[in-house]
Amino acid sequence: MWWIYPVYVIDLAAMIFLSFFLGNLVDMLDKKTKISGAFIGGVLLATVTSLPELFTALSSVFLVHNASYVVGDIMGSIIFDLVVLALEVFIFVKHFHEAKFQAWHIWNGIFCTVMFLFSCYAFFGQFWGWPQIMLGDINLMSILIFVLYVVTLIIQPKEDGEEKEEEEKIDEKWTLKRIVVLFIISSILLIATSIALTYLTDLIKHEIPALSGSVAGAILLGIGTSIPEIISTVQLFRKKNYDAGFGNMIGSCTFDFGILALADFLSWHQIHPDLNVTIAGIFTLEQIEGVAPTFLNNDFLQFGFFGLVVSTLTVLFCFLRAKTKFFQEKKVLGYVITGFYAMICLASYLLIFILA
Repeated sequence: MWWIYPVYVIDLAAMIFLSFFLGNLVDMLDKKTKISGAFIGGVLLATVTSLPELFTALSSVFLVHNASYVVGDIMGSIIFDLVVLALEVFIFVKHFHEAKFQAWHIWNGIFCTVMFLFSCYAFFGQFWGWPQIMLGDINLMSILIFVLYVVTLIIQPKEDGEEKEEEEKIDEKWTLKRIVVLFIISSILLIATSIALTYLTDLIKHEIPALSGSVAGAILLGIGTSIPEIISTVQLFRKKNYDAGFGNMIGSCTFDFGILALADFLSWHQIHPDLNVTIAGIFTLEQIEGVAPTFLNNDFLQFGFFGLVVSTLTVLFCFLRAKTKFFQEKKVLGYVITGFYAMICLASYLLIFILA
């Protein structure tokens, strides 16, 4: 079925256009209201741009009946988002030193890192002899991840502590009502393209049998569903709105972990019976592949070790930006730190694929 591939490309192109448009809408919303840019990016935009992950996860579980896509999609998206965040900061570093940057991003990054730890324990701990606590058919780690995400929503700053400076005048025709209506319509269209992406990925996997479920999820879904976050963040960085951009990317990662936990709640009775999973729940999906991961297993390197490395680097970078004067007073050093951060993230990401 040759038509699958051009349709897949068209679907991705639609997602890029919608993400570009949503980035503009969020920037205008940030300027039109007193809501914190970190909150707009970390909750509102992050939720919308992560809707593809949510609906591809639900589609994988309930429609395609291949829950292994969820692992590759969600974990692949999270890691890819953090790497791209480093690259985008490097590309748009020119005005980074003078932009507003809330300390909340440090805590959001820490929450993301802790969620990685919980996921690693649930995914791989059982194969190293670590006990798994199951509450019925749900892994306790799923509940802890979900609770942690709710905590981030509760404690996240909702308003800016200082007046916003409008860097560009917004056309009067862009009323708050119009922005909100277009935001809702664009979000719905983004959902539709994400569901289509799941079906197309499943068709491509059947056309290329060499792709496992988790690999197909990581490559075709993980990267594809990361497009909204990437494009919208580029738009925000281009408009010097780094606060909302960081909130979008890191907030999308924590939201994705919440999706992973939700999928665990829903998937235990939806896994295809032919897969013969002995313990219910999405956190046992490594058993589906039939190979118990070792310390140097490729899945552990990519979804576990590397995820922790990149998320930890993100926390450190946010700390240096928010709590030190390296970027404001020593601009050259700030550029060096940003370049080193981006280079290490990209090199590690490429190394993992070489090892795989």
